[in-house]
Amino acid sequence: MRSFDTWTPATLIPVRPQRLWGAPAVANFAAGALGAGFYLAAAVTAHFRPAPALTLASWLGPALVLAGFLAVATEAGRPLRGPRVLARLSTSWMSRELWAGGAFAVLAAAEFVVPGPGPRLLATLAAAGLVLAQGFMLRRARGVPAWNTPVMPLVSLVSAVVAGTGLLTLADVLAGGTPSGARLFAVIALALGAGIVWLGYVTWYGDEASLSATRALREGGGAIAVVAGGYVFPLLVAAVGLIIPEAARIAAALAGTLMMAAQVQAKALVILQAGLLRPITVPHLRLDRRPS
Repeated sequence: MRSFDTWTPATLIPVRPQRLWGAPAVANFAAGALGAGFYLAAAVTAHFRPAPALTLASWLGPALVLAGFLAVATEAGRPLRGPRVLARLSTSWMSRELWAGGAFAVLAAAEFVVPGPGPRLLATLAAAGLVLAQGFMLRRARGVPAWNTPVMPLVSLVSAVVAGTGLLTLADVLAGGTPSGARLFAVIALALGAGIVWLGYVTWYGDEASLSATRALREGGGAIAVVAGGYVFPLLVAAVGLIIPEAARIAAALAGTLMMAAQVQAKALVILQAGLLRPITVPHLRLDRRPS
């Protein structure tokens, strides 16, 4: 009897969630970005605000970063081997994250001993390096299409700045300050620009797998909470504070709180919901079929 062949696409390994990173990784990314972003925001605007804001950022920022490292250490299967990560600076973005975080903590603390622009500039660079390293860690995860996109380092940096600015804004209000019109306008501009970056990321079309993996970042309640709570509402309430000066303090506090909370939500969505492994497929699978 004659045999005949058919060619058909086949999925050898379907899409499935990654299991390497969970809630501790989310805590590391969220706390690290918040602490580094807080210092970045305070350092960049140091000439326009009271010195206590930068003093607070100089110890609270590193404390948040170190808390994030401690959280992710609990997720390691063999935490005693953690120091080995430090020896892979030339090849590992995780190692670079640890070195940048350690340098940031030391340099920020040095400002208490040697006040001046020198340690502040170096600490600022280390804080930026930390959040960029976090972004590149995700960028190099080739098996996770939602992470393996060229814009991921920029998304990480912008997320840190948004969260840190939110914390700085809230801290100023809690300290009794009244945000100026320029401050509120800066919040509006930041929310608008960061929102564009986020929407660009979640609609980035690399391939079908990446578009499918980022669906959780575009659809559902969590996705709406990030866009509305993290960008739209802060922009609107800051605009209200700009128009009605009597409401400026309440508007700034609400905007800052929303900016922080939404970035934590975004980190959780990216790690836990969009962290889907790329399927293994064969576009043409030859099947030899013989009549019985």
